[in-house]
Amino acid sequence: MSEELTKGDDGEVSDEEVVVNEADLQGFLLKIAVGGITVQDYVKRLNEDDILVAIDGKPYLDGPQRLRSTFLQGQDLETKWLLTFYRDGVLFDILIDHPIKSAFGYSTTNETDFVLAAFSHHVFGEFQSYENFEVYRDRTGKCDILSFRPDPLAWIVPPLWLLKYRLYPPFAVVSIVYLLTFVLHIYLFIAAAIMLAIYINRGQSNLMRSFTMFEDKYHYMTIAATNEADVSLLIKKIDPENKIRYEKNVIKKRVHIKKTIDKSIEDASASDPKS
Repeated sequence: MSEELTKGDDGEVSDEEVVVNEADLQGFLLKIAVGGITVQDYVKRLNEDDILVAIDGKPYLDGPQRLRSTFLQGQDLETKWLLTFYRDGVLFDILIDHPIKSAFGYSTTNETDFVLAAFSHHVFGEFQSYENFEVYRDRTGKCDILSFRPDPLAWIVPPLWLLKYRLYPPFAVVSIVYLLTFVLHIYLFIAAAIMLAIYINRGQSNLMRSFTMFEDKYHYMTIAATNEADVSLLIKKIDPENKIRYEKNVIKKRVHIKKTIDKSIEDASASDPKS
């Protein structure tokens, strides 16, 4: 299918968003199309209109067809890709282990130029040290940041692991099981301790997710970073009303974030003395 750009009454090509079917224009950043996000990408909490900026730190401007080829080149290998997206005035990274399958449209020329300018200041850490953090948020803006890197404390001393991550309901259950089995028989206690250690070690991720959602929080974002502090700063940039639970109370200057590309472009133009 051929792609036609929207034209105004004067025959000029407008700066409206270009929706891509099979066209493969180059020089534009790709944007997840409205209604084009797939379930597996939505699970990572990607949104419609998120702009794909870079793959493994390199800006991507080669169109949707070559995007598929980029992922297929490493499909037979055990590969992960670090994708950089732009949303609400903020750049964020995410690790994926499968090719992204959402449908894409093109960003406008202004959007492409503005986002690439912002990307030039985006700092990366060591790629091998990146991991995905899941952010869960309640209605008041209180956020929990979960890391699913395996923690050996979960099988060495399960109760301490539960306390470390503040999983108080399962901690209470485990403590009761320990107490009852110890009173009944020492061998029963040892067997129960071994089984609980195996279960908690294998279920670390599910336990943290389940009891976070039990506290009436929903999956807000998935962000790849090298440390939790960077994730915390990013969440506050996206929405200054977000608060990180258990974070130390530090008085900081309030930062007003520009929420849309168009608004940011207008502000930049107004401050340009040549305009």
